[in-house]
Amino acid sequence: MSGQTSFTEAEAAAVVDEYMQAVEGIKKTISAVQETFDAARSGWEGDAAVAGQKASTAWQEETTRINTKIDELNQTISEGNTTLGNVDPENVDALTNLI
Repeated sequence: MSGQTSFTEAEAAAVVDEYMQAVEGIKKTISAVQETFDAARSGWEGDAAVAGQKASTAWQEETTRINTKIDELNQTISEGNTTLGNVDPENVDALTNLI
């Protein structure tokens, strides 16, 4: 198959590790947004406080959705990496030719 890329088990593990590090950075950024917003709105009163609470709740809900999707993707990637590690190298050529 033209354009096909193959990885050794070690190369795939390195890619997964790099991905996981990137995900950790994304999760830290998401958390920092919430912390920064909460710190900024701590002194708000009246309508601003109500609007700030609504925005904070909406962001928390979005954060939950994002983190759930990230966790699902992490699971799929981990399963794929495990599957790659369990593939019998002698059968790789035969399986590749079926595609």
